[in-house]
Amino acid sequence: MFTNGAVPSLFLAVAIASNGSIAMAGSSATKPATQTSSASKAAPAAMSVSWVDPFDEPSPPVKPGARPAAAAPAKPGATTPAPVKPRATTPPPVKPGATTAAPVKPGATAAAPAKLEVAAAAPPAQSLPSKELEVFMKAFEGRWKCSTNFPAGSLGPGSQPISARTDLSIKKEFGGFSWHGEFKLAKTAITSATSGVFQIGYAAGPKQATFLSYDSVGSAMMGAGTLAGDSVTFAEEGFLKGTKVSVRETLAAKGPRKLFHKFEIEQGHGYQVIAEDTCMK
Repeated sequence: MFTNGAVPSLFLAVAIASNGSIAMAGSSATKPATQTSSASKAAPAAMSVSWVDPFDEPSPPVKPGARPAAAAPAKPGATTPAPVKPRATTPPPVKPGATTAAPVKPGATAAAPAKLEVAAAAPPAQSLPSKELEVFMKAFEGRWKCSTNFPAGSLGPGSQPISARTDLSIKKEFGGFSWHGEFKLAKTAITSATSGVFQIGYAAGPKQATFLSYDSVGSAMMGAGTLAGDSVTFAEEGFLKGTKVSVRETLAAKGPRKLFHKFEIEQGHGYQVIAEDTCMK
């Protein structure tokens, strides 16, 4: 029940003290005073027994006469050195706009530097007018009187062939980068008067002539074609009187004073001729 050790020590001290008193009383009755004096001296020796607590941890033995170690006294006038502080290093200031690399973790392998990919050079811009287009369009410049023919069925199911007169002019524009054309179709019994413009240029990359047109009845076309000798056929996409269509348009020189023009529309069963022009200066 007792785990402290103080209570058992107290019981032992009382028992020792009681035994000592009894011994002292008996000696005084039978022995002389000198013996009583010696007996009284022996009692304290018996009471000097000390109790060792089994729960206390033993301390290292101390040699007889040994003194505890003490710090050496400082000499007069000596100064105690101040403790050395670790030397702090400050990183260099980061310049504005500079990015700091993330620290590399222990054991991590540094990534190889990325290779710089050189972008493919863009084709040079066309800085000069096309000589090919200038040679080709030379035969088409000027003012022309054209006979326009609409074959049977070209103006609708069951329509009869019809002819009309068209005035045409073509001239060089924008320093030779393109040629500008204007036409005026006269009114007929079944068609209204129509006027329009077109522009022929050149794309150096694909080496093709370009075509752009629009007219007074809401048609608009755009396409391109390859120059072939004295003729070119443009493959176009656009709208004819509000309907989306695919168009094929051919322009050809027939000598120094004559040219030919044909206009075709894809209507689900191949291209159909809508109009043909024969023009003279």
